[in-house]
This record gives sequence, C-alpha cells and structure tokens, in this order.
Amino acid sequence: MARRILILGAQGMLGTQLARIYRQAIAWDKDDVNVLDAKAFETQLRGVAAGLDAVVNCVAFNDVDGAEERPEAAFELNGTFPGRLAALCRELNLRLVHYGTNYVFDGQKGEYIETDAPNPLSVYARSKLRGERRVAAAMDEFYLVRTAVLFGPKGASEVSKRSFVELMIDLASERETIQAVNDEINSITYAPDLARATSLLLETDSDFGVYHLTNSGSASWYDLARRIFEVTPRKPQLIAVPGSTFPRKAIRPAKAVLLNTKTAPLRPWEEALREFVAGRKT
Repeated sequence: MARRILILGAQGMLGTQLARIYRQAIAWDKDDVNVLDAKAFETQLRGVAAGLDAVVNCVAFNDVDGAEERPEAAFELNGTFPGRLAALCRELNLRLVHYGTNYVFDGQKGEYIETDAPNPLSVYARSKLRGERRVAAAMDEFYLVRTAVLFGPKGASEVSKRSFVELMIDLASERETIQAVNDEINSITYAPDLARATSLLLETDSDFGVYHLTNSGSASWYDLARRIFEVTPRKPQLIAVPGSTFPRKAIRPAKAVLLNTKTAPLRPWEEALREFVAGRKT
C-alpha cells in the first residue's frame, strides 16, 4: 500500500470505495475543505503534505445538463481546480490521480483508445477536457483515469447521487412501463472495481499518463436497463426509445466506448452488476 493518500470527494460513490481500500487515508469531502477557495485549500494541503504519497481527486461537477446552465461553475471545478491542484502536487512532490470522462470524445469513431484526440460536444465535456489538459501541463507524475457510467453503492454523503442502476430499480417499484434510450452507447463502470484498479496504478508504480478504466464491454442505456431487470425481482415493460424522446440541454456522443490498452482488463460489467444487485440492501 502507498504510505498515505489524500482522497478529495471522499464521501461520493467512488471516494467512499477508495476510502475502504485506503483505511489510513486522509479523507476530505466538502464539509472538510472548500477546494474552490484557492488560498485556504493550499494552506490545508500543505499542512498534511509531509505524510502523503499521492492525492486522488474525486471532486467534479458531474451534472451534464446543469453545466449548460452553469458553465462557469463547471469550468471552475472541472477545469481550473484540477490544474491548480496539479501544480501544488508537483511542488509538494505528490503523485496525482484525476478522473476524466468518455464524454470528451464526440462519438464518431465509436471506440476510443487512450491516445485518440478528444472532441467534446457539451459544456460538461469541454470543462473536463480543460481539466485533463491543465493537469498534463502542470506536472508529469499524474494518472488521468477516464471512465464512464459509474454505478455501485451510494456514497457516504447524504447528497451522494444515485446511479442509473439504482434509479432503474427504484422506478421499477413505481411504474409498470419504463422507457430507456437505445441510441447512446457507453462503457459501464462498477465503482468498487474502479477503486481497486486505481489502487493498482498507485501500488505498482504504473507508468504515468492517461488510462481508460471501465468494466469490459459496453451497452446502451436500454441494454443496461434490460440487464438490471433480468437480475432484480421486478419486471416492468421496458421500451427502447431514441435519445430525442427526452429533451436534454447537453449533447451526448452517440457511442463513446473506452478501450483499455494499457492495463489488465476489468471484468465484464454484467458480472459486476450481478454482484452489486446481490449485495444491495433492499
């Protein structure tokens, strides 16, 4: 295990899983630190840096449609803060793990390796790409981990968002018919698997740079919903619809599947889904 890490966003879905692996980590969430108060954050980080090996940044503005209405907030948290954090990590001789998204791609190619050129379609995606570029410009010893469609146990925070999987399970208890989009295809990622894969990057001193870490395989939202209802008790009627059925402010890529060419593949998402559902508290 790395000597000690700092987890930012430690009570979100992914941060909670990382904290379970790194039980000696310093775990900060929004009640512990204001990452957008540059001076206060720098002071707080400097105060703990001597005992750290790495910082893992799980903080992000993840409201894809909300970013269209609040672009300044999205760019500040997804773009400006990661660059500032990377500069501090370089100065303090700390490695940095920062998470990106498959939405930095436009979906035209369909499947993307780590070196493919991004072309973001939305404010959210552009803000995340800015964060990628500012991290890379500020330091060398970083892991930029792109991922997609995260699901798993809800984070420790009361405001931690539910994943699509839990939303579907909850909807099935309320509705007999559910519509799901079938013309947007993504990679799928189980938060505990991503946390373990992240820890392997740190513990094996993997080469620095960009990684695509998702569970193996891909799915449309309809495919994912269908699999959910195959392994859960309630069986609503599931109807495949185009994305245009649900007017949304942000443009999504039609197919942005992340291909992992640099590390051992993670298990198929269907296997991870079965594990999650089997262990979920009802």
